Amino acid sequence: MYRITMIALLLGLAGSAAAKPEKSVVQMDRQSPVAEQVRQVEKALDDGDYSEISADDRSEVRQALARITTRMGDHQSLQDLPPQVQGEVFNDQERINTLLTRAHDDSRQVCQYTRTTGSNMPKSRCLTVAERRRIAEKGKALLNDQRTFNNLNPETSR
Repeated sequence: MYRITMIALLLGLAGSAAAKPEKSVVQMDRQSPVAEQVRQVEKALDDGDYSEISADDRSEVRQALARITTRMGDHQSLQDLPPQVQGEVFNDQERINTLLTRAHDDSRQVCQYTRTTGSNMPKSRCLTVAERRRIAEKGKALLNDQRTFNNLNPETSR
C-alpha cells in the first residue's frame, strides 16, 4: 500500500502542469554600460528572482561582479579597456550568465491543477522546478530504501 501511494504521488507530480509566465534571464553583454549591468544583476539577486541559486553560486556571482567593477575602474564600456582586461571581464560575464541561466531555469514556478477525490474543485500546487526535482528524488530514494529494507528483512514483507 505504501509503494502504491508513493508511486501515485510521483506520477501526480509528473502529471499535467502549467507554467506561469516567466521573467527573462538577466544577461550581461559587451555593448551595454557595465555599471548598469552590474546593478541589474545585483538587483535581480536581491529581489528573489533567483530563489533557487545556491549559496556557493550566489557568492561566485558576487565575486565576479566585484572583479568586473574593479577591472572597469572609471571606464564605462568594455571597448575602453585593453584587450587582455577585456578578455578577463568577458570571461567573468560569461560565468555570471551561465550561473544565472541555470538558477533561472531552476527558479521557474510550475503550477499543477488537480481535483481531489470526491471534489470537482481544482486545487493548484505551485512549486519551482528545483523543488519538484527534489521531491521526485526523495520519493525515488524512499522507494529504494523501502525495497532494500524488505530485502534485508524477509519476515516483515509477508
